Amino acid sequence: MKKLLLIGLALGALVIVAVLVVPPFIDLGAYKARFLPLVEESLQRKVDVGEVRFRILPAPAIRITALNVSDNPAFSKDPFFTAQQIKLQLKFWPLLRGEFRVDEFILEKPAISLRKQPDGTFNFADLAKKKDAVKKKEVSPKKQGPAKFSELIPARLRIQGGEVTLQTKGQKALAIGGVDVLLEDFSAERPFLYRISLNPPGLKTITLGGRLSYEESQTTLKLMESHLKAQDLDFAVNGAVTELSGVPKVNLTLANEGFETKPIFQLFSAAGFTPKELEVSGQMGLQVALIGPSHSLAAAVAAHLKELKVNDRRAFDGTLVGEILLSLPLGGEAPITHTLSGNGKLVAKDGKLTSVDLISKIQLLTGLIGLPKEQTSGATTFKTLEAQFGLGGGIAEIQRLFLSNPLMEALGGGKIGLASLSSDVGLEVALAPEVSGRAGSGRAATFFKDSQGRIVVPLKITGPVGNPSVSLDASKVVKKGIGQLFERFFKAR
Repeated sequence: MKKLLLIGLALGALVIVAVLVVPPFIDLGAYKARFLPLVEESLQRKVDVGEVRFRILPAPAIRITALNVSDNPAFSKDPFFTAQQIKLQLKFWPLLRGEFRVDEFILEKPAISLRKQPDGTFNFADLAKKKDAVKKKEVSPKKQGPAKFSELIPARLRIQGGEVTLQTKGQKALAIGGVDVLLEDFSAERPFLYRISLNPPGLKTITLGGRLSYEESQTTLKLMESHLKAQDLDFAVNGAVTELSGVPKVNLTLANEGFETKPIFQLFSAAGFTPKELEVSGQMGLQVALIGPSHSLAAAVAAHLKELKVNDRRAFDGTLVGEILLSLPLGGEAPITHTLSGNGKLVAKDGKLTSVDLISKIQLLTGLIGLPKEQTSGATTFKTLEAQFGLGGGIAEIQRLFLSNPLMEALGGGKIGLASLSSDVGLEVALAPEVSGRAGSGRAATFFKDSQGRIVVPLKITGPVGNPSVSLDASKVVKKGIGQLFERFFKAR
């Protein structure tokens, strides 16, 4: 017993002496000339560091400062990746056995510069090719199998003050700052906490946090009790990221059953994504699914409009309800207007088409008289407006368009080019019986009547959506007029 006590006192004294005598960090700078060339040969990139220091007490750790990895010379002479400091907190007892186990990894102020050529090639593509080439050169595996993915992730991980810059040639660079990442008590045995935050330009801080669980056999992360918070909105996030040891595959959903849209559209307008003349407010629900491999993600969007008030002086003013389903591949060079696909059905109440004056055109064609001024004021008002449409190939195909007000009912369809916002829509406008009676008899005879005795005027709406041209569809007048002539002829017989 006394012997054990003496050994314990001796070890304690040794620790105290070590703390007092051994410097907090041992400079390993002399080894830079030995290990940096190996890293550079592997990456085929110039790599430099400031200090490399190692400490044993009070806990073994490595500190690396001023890390700098050069870019692919074909893209830029500026750095590809920099970090102010990297700290590796090591586990003590595994280190004594010759095992390098990281307990905590801290990356301070990292900055990565992603550059993209017009053909879609990124400046990190060569690194992936070199990794594949190294794998092909490997001979038969050693007796000791590869480390598990979970063993490569420290129990605690922190990234602080990061920045990501995306530069597409010929376009303005996008810089995202304030990138912070935190993993707490990572384990393959039980769920653990995580939090990610970043500051996109012009936006409030975006955060994603909750709990994760890790499944070793499939190298899969499952999101649990997670929420994405952006612009004061809270989206529940569910799903998983699989095959983390290879090309990650994403299957995530974000959902919010009802939120106020006004702040979002104000933001879109300030960023130039939507016209400044467009004002939107009211409630809507949104569900977004992100699916596919990480290099080829696709988004599926379901928007549920709940009394959404829309005011666009160029085209439309009214309150919308309905549903829109969209599918959009993320990435690639094709514009969104050409890759977007989907469908929708919308209903509007008590509004007006501010850019289309159907009444004035019909009044001119048919010689309508005696209409109140408010009904010929330049806008086409409606009690009900229904639209059913499909999207694809840069075209919005309006399968059904129905408009009604006290003066008329209009039914038709057509197409709108999404890139040019040009319209090619056909409508058959049936005037109300009392309105039909106000038409000049000579002009009214030019048109045909439906089964209710209403004068029907076929119209074409073409040109820019904001200022279209309304004209008579003469081909339909002739076709239907001749049809009615034959019908009257056979009835007379």
